[in-house]
Amino acid sequence: MALSGLFRKLDREHWFICYTCLGDNNHDETKAIFHSLAPKVLILGRPWQKCPRCGGTNTKSFAELKAERQDSALWGLERTVKKNPRSLFEVSNARQPQ
Repeated sequence: MALSGLFRKLDREHWFICYTCLGDNNHDETKAIFHSLAPKVLILGRPWQKCPRCGGTNTKSFAELKAERQDSALWGLERTVKKNPRSLFEVSNARQPQ
């Protein structure tokens, strides 16, 4: 990891973890984290982000994890994002065949 990567600030509102993808991929974080600028979907009055990989809404933004004080989980996820190329996490909104 480059030194500049240590100080790079992530916009936590646009980074998400999909718990469905996490469970389906043997807890491989690189296949469950995604970056999205798409608008959230309202379900029962609560805004949810739809996962571009599986289409599910079992997601949480990094900002939500920070607000819930899940600092150790957030630290690990942000470290995963910083260690890997961003293109790995930018998934198109179309569902991809598995």
